[in-house]
Amino acid sequence: MALIGAGPSLDYARGEIERLAAADAVFLVSDSVAAAFVKLYPRARAMVFTVELRRHAYLLRLAGNAGNPTHVMAYQKAHERNLRGAAAGHVTRFKIAGEPGDLPELYSPGTVLGVMLAYAVQNVAPQGEIHLIGADFCYIDNQVYSRFILPHAPATHRLATYETWQLEMAFKKTSGFITRGGFAIRTGFELMQARENMREMLKKIPADLHFVEYSPVGFDLDRVEKRVPASG
Repeated sequence: MALIGAGPSLDYARGEIERLAAADAVFLVSDSVAAAFVKLYPRARAMVFTVELRRHAYLLRLAGNAGNPTHVMAYQKAHERNLRGAAAGHVTRFKIAGEPGDLPELYSPGTVLGVMLAYAVQNVAPQGEIHLIGADFCYIDNQVYSRFILPHAPATHRLATYETWQLEMAFKKTSGFITRGGFAIRTGFELMQARENMREMLKKIPADLHFVEYSPVGFDLDRVEKRVPASG
């Protein structure tokens, strides 16, 4: 199983992704990078996660591959517009731990990557392996997190969709920001707290699960194997 975030290290892990796809791995993909990921890896078994309450067009660009439809795991309060790109019957709603109701429950440390990690831990086979790609918590190359990917752009460009969330990524390096609509954007400090929450979660996970990450910083835990991506 592999978790796909939208961090800069994703640029350099195409070879690892292709090898995992050839091995029939299940990919848990962050909503913000889902459309480009499905476009570049149409044969990958992708499961997209979204926790967005706001109206975003992230998932409107999901490839309509009837032979291999992309499943979407959506937070119970996610806006319906976010799900229009998903095939009918391929959306599963979940709740966050502590919320009432009978939906599947997932722990949230404060970011979609953490929700994906909670799902992976619950569903990976015993003595299984979980790969973390694009799970960056700092931006060593000073990029604005992601570049655009347009219809005419070569596949070597950033795995990202063309959305105004690009600007949000820049604000995530700040100490605080609230949009005109009243929505607070997660800041760098909040991302660091989410990282600490995930580090604590990883410490409590059974030792027979093996974790591999490809980020320059990442979780920085002894139990998580660090690998350097070999492809660009």
